[in-house]
Amino acid sequence: MALTTDELLAREEIRDLLHRYCKGIDRRDWAMVRACFADDHVHKHSTIEGSADDFVRMASAVLSTIPTTHHTVGNVHFAFAEDGLSVETEANFVAYHLIEAGHTEGTPVPTGGKATDWIVAGRYCDRFEKRDGRWIIVRRQAYHDWERVDPAN
Repeated sequence: MALTTDELLAREEIRDLLHRYCKGIDRRDWAMVRACFADDHVHKHSTIEGSADDFVRMASAVLSTIPTTHHTVGNVHFAFAEDGLSVETEANFVAYHLIEAGHTEGTPVPTGGKATDWIVAGRYCDRFEKRDGRWIIVRRQAYHDWERVDPAN
């Protein structure tokens, strides 16, 4: 299947947006994270179902006490609409979280008071639309395919 120049450019713009999302999460740059989502965005991730602002509030609260995270995105699959103005994507992610010793127990995972590695792998299933000349996420359903909690060393 031959891709058009517009589709190739869209793929790179969308990958860049997904990478900015990861960078924003890891740097606690909540304005950068929020800018990845449309104002009418609908977000379903973990226990949150709501707006982009609802997600940013939840993520910033959970990560406010976790000193180190590392999010990566790969294997992005694209299904463009015929008009080329929207696309459904599925992107695999791995998110690493270092929880320090003495962290509040069970928030977000059991630690037994010890330094803990919490690794989450899953998929971001997104709908992007091209609005005002740029791609933006209008809907996200995040799936956690597996999680692992281990003592940090």
